[in-house]
Amino acid sequence: MSSSLYPIARQLLNEGRTAQATEILHAALKLNPADIDSHNLIEGHGLSNNFGTAFGICAQIHPNDEIFRFFANHPSSRNPIRDYLADGWRTLAELMRLSEHIGLRLSACNAFLEFASGYGRFTRHLVKALPAGHLHVSDVMPGSVDFLRDQLHVNGFYSSTDPKQVRFERRFEVIFVLSLFSHLPDSAWLPWLQRLFDALEPGGHLIISTHGTRSAQLAGVTLSEHGYAFFAESESSTLDGQVYGCTYTADPYVRRQVNALHPQARVTHFPAHFWDNQDAYVISRT
Repeated sequence: MSSSLYPIARQLLNEGRTAQATEILHAALKLNPADIDSHNLIEGHGLSNNFGTAFGICAQIHPNDEIFRFFANHPSSRNPIRDYLADGWRTLAELMRLSEHIGLRLSACNAFLEFASGYGRFTRHLVKALPAGHLHVSDVMPGSVDFLRDQLHVNGFYSSTDPKQVRFERRFEVIFVLSLFSHLPDSAWLPWLQRLFDALEPGGHLIISTHGTRSAQLAGVTLSEHGYAFFAESESSTLDGQVYGCTYTADPYVRRQVNALHPQARVTHFPAHFWDNQDAYVISRT
């Protein structure tokens, strides 16, 4: 039913009948709270009661955003658009708390890379916390980087499922990788750590998140003697489960990987830091 209202609203906007179009679009969202087309039309035209004004961000959502689909399909979510946008805000608060602990000022960061940025659930909030023009993004999903360039005016480049194929045009003060290492098979851990660590400036920080011991306990997963477990499945319907699955790692496993990468690297561990679930690690280059 909500899909039939969308073309009517577009026609009304073309005719300059903004108030009527706004009423219809909000009615469509009441019928279907995950109606991205109606939401984006409201945001794109700056109609009343839009999320962009409320959050002070660009609130357009890409139709292929799998993280949004996760919220839309989650049984606890009654307003998936609000929940999706609020979750990005929460992530920024958690990153800022971590940054303060290690003495990093985001507002003074000159070269920040959000790696595996997706379609910008978090990026739209992060860009507000960094100096203008200093945020770079990268992802493997087709269309994701173009969307973020167009909507958020950030720098960006496409990644690859093979770390050897990723080309960094510069080094970064901070590289933030949220929920990638929580999906990698064992064979990919060290190659990705190496590739990302090599892209840091001297004194830079690589920040990653993992499914740690708490995540494993909540999921009922038993880790191997090496402190590792992998399942070839994830929320992504696009990426191969053998490349991007679901990974659980204990702290000793992570530290062994970092030690194999660079024995002198400084590692700071924040258990269950993101979403009260995923562990955070700051791997600092001396």
